[in-house]
Amino acid sequence: MSEPLRILAYKPRPEPQTIRMERLITCEPLELEYLYTVLPGHRVTLLDGMTDPRDPLRVAREMGAQVVLITAFITNVDRVALLTGQLAGLEQPPWVFVGGPHAEVVPEHFYGPGVDGVFFADQLTALTAVVARVAAGQPFGDVPGGAYRTSGGEYQRVEAPPTPPAALPTPQRVLLESQPERYFYLYYERCASVKTAFGCNERCNFCFCTRMHGGRYGPRPMDRVMDEIAALPVRNVFILDDNFLTTAARVAEFCDAVEQRGLDKEFIAYGVASFVAAHPELMARLRAVGLTGIIVGFESIEEAELSSMHKTSCTEDNERTVDICRDLDIELFALFIVQPSWRPADFRRLARYVRERAIAFATFATATAFPATELAPAPVLPGPGDGGWWRYDLLRLHEEPAHMTRMGFYLRLLWLYMVPSFSAESRRRQLRRYGAWGLFKAGVRSWIVGIEYLVKLWLWR
Repeated sequence: MSEPLRILAYKPRPEPQTIRMERLITCEPLELEYLYTVLPGHRVTLLDGMTDPRDPLRVAREMGAQVVLITAFITNVDRVALLTGQLAGLEQPPWVFVGGPHAEVVPEHFYGPGVDGVFFADQLTALTAVVARVAAGQPFGDVPGGAYRTSGGEYQRVEAPPTPPAALPTPQRVLLESQPERYFYLYYERCASVKTAFGCNERCNFCFCTRMHGGRYGPRPMDRVMDEIAALPVRNVFILDDNFLTTAARVAEFCDAVEQRGLDKEFIAYGVASFVAAHPELMARLRAVGLTGIIVGFESIEEAELSSMHKTSCTEDNERTVDICRDLDIELFALFIVQPSWRPADFRRLARYVRERAIAFATFATATAFPATELAPAPVLPGPGDGGWWRYDLLRLHEEPAHMTRMGFYLRLLWLYMVPSFSAESRRRQLRRYGAWGLFKAGVRSWIVGIEYLVKLWLWR
């Protein structure tokens, strides 16, 4: 029997150039807890860079890590390249493997010195098999689901189907249970994260999520989902599905299951306006079983822009969503995309839209052509170490604005984020959700984020 390995599982902190939104939102690192769950018998150390400032290189050296597992987003590509190079320089370098949402779709962006493998399909199964091979001193280059570095420095892909939804285990909530106060989504304090399905059934041309899970939608068995939710040590639950509102049958099944279990939870989830507008009765059922917040990609207030994005929702659906959420007392978190072709009048028009509808929570992202989406300029973009990956933080311009300076564009973007505070009704809604003390703290954090935004844009435009 092989000896247990010393394993470091690391989620990188945000890059210094990006805006530190974790002051307002810090989600439970479910990916780290899944790694902990599927590696019993090994000495696994979890390092969540969102909440733990320790240097991963120092932690790996001090614990004598034999394996380092890194889960990363696109903005972390350069940091991962730096870290893996440093790990390779240790006296006894560990085996290093990379996974996560970006690796799932574009694993080649993590190929480089010090990286022994990148997992892109059925990641937990592949990783478990590889770690078992490492522990036994056996080669692992034939394990399906990964791209592995050969002796010649090339990477060999071994294809595999996406993660089978029914095979996803129930995670051990070691980080959430030890420090639940670290994880929150705005006013959802002590908030757990749950994955009920993979992928998305929408086909928005700008969205990276539509390329995940092999481009298909895969729901988990509802009884397994309910077992997981029932065992959570906290009341607030963030449903991480790329789109929770997929079909009426799936949503009704969720409502039936929560009612049958008698669960007393408060949920927030992602959804689409076309579903909300078409199913007000199901939204009422969701509200009754605990859904108090829904994050909806409105994207635009112009019909032509929505059509060009391949959205299934139209402007009328967005209007209906605002009304339905208000009537049901479901907090609407509206997401918008700001285009570099906009004139100042376009910013004012969107600000007026948000203010007149008293949307208390709204975010505004710059148009971003993520790799592997229909909007990407080329199938292969810069690799590790080439710099600039932090620009995919959804707040940076990827082309010059047509009718103003870059700083003028960024200042108008910041102004949009301030717009909800201009509405008395929006302020009342925020006060009711946060409470007086919570609203004060959120206000202070927002001001800090705003100042940080200006400073970082000045330093890294």
